Amino acid sequence: MGFVGIEEIFLKVQDLDRAIEFYHDKLGIPLDKRDRERAYLQCERGHLVLQIANSTGRHHAGGPMHFAFTVTEETFDEVVKKCVGSEHQTRGPIDRQGPFKGRALFIFDPDGNETEVNTRYLYGAPLR
Repeated sequence: MGFVGIEEIFLKVQDLDRAIEFYHDKLGIPLDKRDRERAYLQCERGHLVLQIANSTGRHHAGGPMHFAFTVTEETFDEVVKKCVGSEHQTRGPIDRQGPFKGRALFIFDPDGNETEVNTRYLYGAPLR
């Protein structure tokens, strides 16, 4: 299968400032932006999102963890065939047009983690 790489990982944190101090100040991952509930740290490919536990934002229902893989179009189609209608809960597939062109499918793993496969970075989507 054509898994290109990890696009994003959402980590639930208890103290956003403390988490930023570790990932940005100590490890050196560039801080792209932040608000009261989350911070986006941008790597060369993909990003890490630090999100306060019980926040109101994105992936609130994404289980203990949310992460996304960039996949090829062929692999995306294979994953859709295997997962949609299976024993695993899914959301999508979703087709998006410009500037975030690409397709996405959200699949909950057996532990309730929200696993996303998408093709967004194949089309030059802007980094977050």
